Amino acid sequence: MMDNNLSTNALEFHNSRFATIMIICCIAIASIISLTAQAAPTGTNQNVPGLADTPGKKSSVTPADQSLNESSLQLQDGLALLNSALLLKVYYYAYSGTPVDYSAILTENTENIVPPKPVQPNSDQKKVIDQLIQIAKTHPDILIKVDDIALDSYDKTSQSFPVVNRLFMKGARFYFDNSRYHYYYLHASAFSTIRCADSKTIATINSAIANYEHFSMDIVAHVSHTVAKEDALVFDLRKIILKNSSGNLVIAKVKQ
Repeated sequence: MMDNNLSTNALEFHNSRFATIMIICCIAIASIISLTAQAAPTGTNQNVPGLADTPGKKSSVTPADQSLNESSLQLQDGLALLNSALLLKVYYYAYSGTPVDYSAILTENTENIVPPKPVQPNSDQKKVIDQLIQIAKTHPDILIKVDDIALDSYDKTSQSFPVVNRLFMKGARFYFDNSRYHYYYLHASAFSTIRCADSKTIATINSAIANYEHFSMDIVAHVSHTVAKEDALVFDLRKIILKNSSGNLVIAKVKQ
């Protein structure tokens, strides 16, 4: 009789322990699934620069945008405003001399696991892209507007402000979506510091840095060449204009 009771108790204990283990396993699996769901890319990256702390205004042209026209390429003070993945691709084909891949220009490239269906251009879209390429060919000087620029405090030895961002790091490459098309600057390190000799300007910038203020920057560059095997557009930096949080000019640096 006692043996039966012991067997019954042992069986109940075994069942209870098994149930507990199963509950723990279920919780663990649910947690993993939850984390996986959070980590899985779900949104598009069309409107985000390739590097978080580097340039790129949000892309304003979607793949099948029916409003695509010549005004997609805007001019500011004679400079072509490069602010979208579409225009980056347009500029690449304007200077690469390779056959234009209209579908690649129009198709957005996202972080989605399943890539979007390639957009097949119609005759009107091809015509507009051809027009944009012709405009790009006549405007090799471009303007890229960059937000969220951080500086280090004034360095008395070099008499300059170091640019903290990866913006002018050697080898840094940039893009507006997840496509293979990107761009980079020649001799970018020459702009990694901004010289300043005016004591009032130095004090103003140092004060902004101390208050954790970030700046914006206008980058003026000239199309140098393309690298076909990398699908890269290469720019020769000409000038950078640093602006404060109100958008006012603080200091500028011109290529020597």
